[in-house]
Amino acid sequence: MADNQGNQQTADNSQRPTRKGVNLWKLISLVLIALLLVVGVYELGKNQSPSKNTFVMPPQPTVAQDQATNSSTIILSPTSGVTVVSTNATSKKVSAGIKNQLFSPYTVTIPSSWVDDHTANTASDTLTITKGQYVLTISQAAGGAGSCDYQGDTPEPMAQVFNNFVGITGTFSQFRRGTADNKTYTVCEQKSTGFAFPTSVGYITYNVPVQADQATLAEMDGMIASLTK
Repeated sequence: MADNQGNQQTADNSQRPTRKGVNLWKLISLVLIALLLVVGVYELGKNQSPSKNTFVMPPQPTVAQDQATNSSTIILSPTSGVTVVSTNATSKKVSAGIKNQLFSPYTVTIPSSWVDDHTANTASDTLTITKGQYVLTISQAAGGAGSCDYQGDTPEPMAQVFNNFVGITGTFSQFRRGTADNKTYTVCEQKSTGFAFPTSVGYITYNVPVQADQATLAEMDGMIASLTK
């Protein structure tokens, strides 16, 4: 009887290490499987395309693009080079003029910093645009006409002679702003025989102070460039 109990105890003791050994191998297997999964996920993420994981900032507008959205007129001058005239974003359009054998009705774009005054009757039509001491006048009334002569031109009868000029590209013609005293400017329009006054929308003159501000003159030129018939 004692021998049977001893044998049974010995058999039980011999089976216990075997079960522990089996559990240990299962644990090791699970750990290895977990490590393989972690490594696999890491490698998969590393091999993905960088374009899918990288946030790309949208391109910012450049200075050139910003400037391109702004309305501007380029005035070419043989004597003064190139002048850029910016049109005020809050400018307004004013229509004036009468239709007859000499002149046409017109529309001009006026920056908000300028004040306009329009007077008209059956015989004449005058638009005066003012900012401080700077006055631009477009007048349709009876008056003389003639050619405009500049440095290098052969003097002509009934011509106005100017020391210098600035060329202005308009919507329907080419213009020149000329002066002999740097205080009063006359705008002449290109005709088939050369530049002449008055223009097809009237007599156009500038009255400005001595040593006029070039930026303000450029604004006045911009208004001439904006004229439409």
